Amino acid sequence: LKKVLLVIPPLFWPKMPPLGIGYLQAFLTNNSVKCSILDLNNIFYNLASSELKKYWLISCNTFLEKNIFSLMQKNHPEEFKSLVDKMLEYEIIGFSCFKSNIHSTLKLARLLKSRNKTIRIIFGGPEMAREYFKTSGKFTKGILGLADFIVAGEGEKSLLNYIQKGPSKNRIASFCETGNLDKLPFPVYRGLDINSYPRKNSISILSSRGCVRKCKFCSEALLYKKFRVRPVKNLIEEIMYHKSKNKTEYFVFHDSLINGNLKKLEELCDKIIEKFGSIKWEAQIAIRNDMSGRLFKKIKKSGCYNLFTGLESGCDKTLKNMNKGFTTKDAVGFFKKLNDAGLFFGISVIVGYPGETESDFKESLDFIISNKSIIPKIEQVNPFTYYNGTGADKNPDKDSLKRLDVFIKAIKSHGLKHTNAFLGNLIEK
Repeated sequence: LKKVLLVIPPLFWPKMPPLGIGYLQAFLTNNSVKCSILDLNNIFYNLASSELKKYWLISCNTFLEKNIFSLMQKNHPEEFKSLVDKMLEYEIIGFSCFKSNIHSTLKLARLLKSRNKTIRIIFGGPEMAREYFKTSGKFTKGILGLADFIVAGEGEKSLLNYIQKGPSKNRIASFCETGNLDKLPFPVYRGLDINSYPRKNSISILSSRGCVRKCKFCSEALLYKKFRVRPVKNLIEEIMYHKSKNKTEYFVFHDSLINGNLKKLEELCDKIIEKFGSIKWEAQIAIRNDMSGRLFKKIKKSGCYNLFTGLESGCDKTLKNMNKGFTTKDAVGFFKKLNDAGLFFGISVIVGYPGETESDFKESLDFIISNKSIIPKIEQVNPFTYYNGTGADKNPDKDSLKRLDVFIKAIKSHGLKHTNAFLGNLIEK
């Protein structure tokens, strides 16, 4: 039998290769463990009808999440059978689990176990971290009944340890992180056809793990314990690799924030300018009042074409309750610097945050409308969603859905540019 297979079942965002299992494959390979990737999400998305592909892209599509497994079997029985047979050739199968694919993951794991009781199943990914906090580290019977090993948090060290040492009494590894990212190999996606993904000439990239902020509501903050930054030399090598090997043109940073370490960000921009002149890149950026105009200009010169920033509220009281780490005055200064450097960006907003009054909401909306000349785009608007393990109050304001409607109508009537698909996209459909 072949040793290790890493699998990502649908539903998942299908546009680019999956970053998480790409990192795990690179790390295991670097430690002399043969490891394959099977992106079932990509395979069945490409087989899907154009109508189904549209549904695939709808966030929080709970109906499709629950039914995608049976659709795979029904619509493509031969491919499904062939892929299951292929998976049964491996000793260990690691699943990358997200809220959107947990239904199909559990069904697939159950099917594999019914066909081969000796196969070892590992569950990891963000959904395992969410389950860890939801159950205080105990996990549900449905997960414990299928998994031989569960990884909450960063996966490299825990997965390698399990593969090298084999099963033990302790079936759960939680937040076993690498000390730093200096020697972490970057993903090369061996065995995957990069050109089979819909977003052509594009690759996901990560310059850091973790976050320097402690926003009370944020689920991303639960994925890592420490903030760590990759060496710029290693990032440049990764960019060079994908540019030459895969003809990559667009680099999408998936960091929680690209500006967690300003010195490293400036060094990265300098090296991109020195080596390539510029590359096309986008990222998430945090509002900070300690960034120089010079750095913003370097970000632009290095080729940044889009930034996403979490404003979340235009009310100082709500920002303080969220523990965002900045004020509306800071936000205005930050937006002006972005505009001065010619950088395009979009903001996200949360309505109905616990404790938000009607006047707080109005203040937030008024702030955005009055500053529309310096806000190029409203990228995302959602009612507050509680995540287990975060410090936020569980209960959103009872008027959050009503406020969402008011907000959307207001930004449309005032002509603010926005992405329709991301207005209320975190509401379960």
